[in-house]
Amino acid sequence: MLKNNKQQKRPKQGHLFSPLGQEGFTLIELLIAMVVFTIMISSVVALFGNALKAQNEVLSYSEALSSASYSVEYVSRALRMAKKDLLGTCITSKSNYENIGNTTIIRFLNYDEKCQEFGLSAGAIYLRRSSTNSSTGFGVQIPLTASNLVVSKLVFSITGNSQVDDFQPKVAFVLEIGELNKEFAPIKVQTTISQRDLDIPQ
Repeated sequence: MLKNNKQQKRPKQGHLFSPLGQEGFTLIELLIAMVVFTIMISSVVALFGNALKAQNEVLSYSEALSSASYSVEYVSRALRMAKKDLLGTCITSKSNYENIGNTTIIRFLNYDEKCQEFGLSAGAIYLRRSSTNSSTGFGVQIPLTASNLVVSKLVFSITGNSQVDDFQPKVAFVLEIGELNKEFAPIKVQTTISQRDLDIPQ
């Protein structure tokens, strides 16, 4: 049997090869592939991080919007059902609403004829109720907004409260609420509430 004098093809220097003598990738090619792969992974991680951040911002905004909506609805319902204070035990006699101290606090007789007020304190809208129709028996302040939100503005503007005009009592209030960490611009809400009962001179 004749020997095969053909020499086996030797691998080029600098190439990785398998035990079978097959050519592979150079070290430089592997390094380039690793760099490209690392860049791609970094880009994907950055995109994922940005998506998570955007989702958190949307959730925070949604929570603030929900809290603002709840506060506006709660305050509006209470103000709409307010009673005229004929005796003047809660507010000025024959008045429907009254600002206490400044325009951030409003006081009135509620539907149950108990003295009640809404106001702004420490960045939150609060509710206080009296156990009677008098302003002397107020309980503690109950916050209406979440602790991670801050109310930067709350203004109650009363019109038609006088008995000598022909206008129905109305309360316009402005609310500005945002996230405590200021991840988004504050939400601004303005609405006007008219008292449900007719304002008939008594």
